[in-house]
Amino acid sequence: MINNRYSKVGAITLGVTALTALSGYPYTMEEIREALDVGHYAEAARMVEAELADGSTENTGELYEAIGEAKYNIPGMRRESVLAFTEASSKGVADAFLYLGRLAMLDYDFQKAQQMFGKYKAQKQKSRKPLDSEFEYDEADLKEAILQFGRQQDIVVIDAVKVPLKEFYKHLRLPLSAGRVVEPMSLPIDADDEDLGPSAFITESGDEMMWSAVNDSTGLYRLTEATLLMDGTLSDPRELPDFLGEDGDAINPFLSADGTTLYFASNGSGTMGGYDIFIASRDPLTGEYLQPVNAGIPFNSSADDYVLAIDEENGVGWWATDRHFLPDGMITLYVYELPETRVNLMADDDEKRLRARLDDIRLTWTSPEDEEGADGDGDEDGTADDETADEDAEPSPGTRKDEAYYKNLAAEIRRIQPGQQPRRHDCEIPLGKGRYIYSADDVETAAQKKIVDEYVAARKKYDTDMVRLREMRLDFARQGSRAMTREIDELEQSVDRQRTLLTGILSSLYRSLGAK
Repeated sequence: MINNRYSKVGAITLGVTALTALSGYPYTMEEIREALDVGHYAEAARMVEAELADGSTENTGELYEAIGEAKYNIPGMRRESVLAFTEASSKGVADAFLYLGRLAMLDYDFQKAQQMFGKYKAQKQKSRKPLDSEFEYDEADLKEAILQFGRQQDIVVIDAVKVPLKEFYKHLRLPLSAGRVVEPMSLPIDADDEDLGPSAFITESGDEMMWSAVNDSTGLYRLTEATLLMDGTLSDPRELPDFLGEDGDAINPFLSADGTTLYFASNGSGTMGGYDIFIASRDPLTGEYLQPVNAGIPFNSSADDYVLAIDEENGVGWWATDRHFLPDGMITLYVYELPETRVNLMADDDEKRLRARLDDIRLTWTSPEDEEGADGDGDEDGTADDETADEDAEPSPGTRKDEAYYKNLAAEIRRIQPGQQPRRHDCEIPLGKGRYIYSADDVETAAQKKIVDEYVAARKKYDTDMVRLREMRLDFARQGSRAMTREIDELEQSVDRQRTLLTGILSSLYRSLGAK
């Protein structure tokens, strides 16, 4: 939580005593501003401290804004910048209000952010000076954040661990059923390290791979996929649609076990600031994607949020964020319990901010309904009235399990050893509630095994023909011909028939299994 308790100059530790010897070497605001503009933040902070130690300057407001800006950009010192910006704002420095608004955004205090941005804009207009070139993005981020804050999801976070950003994928304790998040350079693709995003994804079977690569024409990272063909070779990489990322980078893909949901991070339009996690539905048969949606709070923040990975086998999810002003290069990995259904958090703004910041994950172990009593009309100590309490009543939907349960679950997840040899994985047939049929070994009767084998053979042919159809369409776009038109039309009809066949096989299997 950002500490705003101190606003006096004396509360700001500037190391004045140690810098007294430097007071004979005054710096101009132009020199300080030049250091800030080129990213020499630590040097700029030292220059400001020397000027403040000298005590002879009249532009203390600008100096406090400058040292606030320096500390805002120095890893691990962002909290300290609040004090400097507060002092600068008391002296009417417009840019101090801009940064106080950004800091309020990071603290999920969106009402304060609105106030600070309003004061910044008003002062700039009054002085007829141009707004910061990034301010339009600040306003857009705030608008999205207010929208997401109103629909914040109620989840239980069971674990948190700080890890280096560059190797976060090494710390995801995912079972093979969830697939693998790996270093992009480990993929069998021809690409330079600098052209690839932070992480890549491989399905459990190894048949499908996804990563992000720089698009030569836009210079932005775009999600890319390839399929392992029946002959063991990899298909030509295919760039996913541009709307997966809009006008920004799209990185760190993760595909659900059933192939119907894609999770990725983007810093394009519709974010709360920096990278946000997005979710896009995917047709497992056609591979077509729908327009992605923002994953919302608490998964996203006004800082950078990098990845969301789902472990349906153990009923948990992972996500990575740098929302806690950590030292440079460090982020937090959270593990949360997958809810059966999405539930919005019903709490006041202060409670919602606490749960979104996740300073203490144990706050999520008790729901607001639990705190008030099962009937929502409890006393101040959180206990229900004797007259209304019912020992035999079912727990409310918001009721959590006890602390020991969550600690034990977190310990179990940490014991998962990624990278084991894959089990037999011929297909992925969903059965609901995170259960799948991966091969004929997963069913009991000979009739069911035969149906699964039929499905595997039909699906392999379908996938192969879909890859061929995509390649033919690309070739036609470059050099169309009547002969190619006929071939594409015939293959499209064949694919449609195969899709109908697959649906029929699945229906037979579900009937055999007694599925409703």
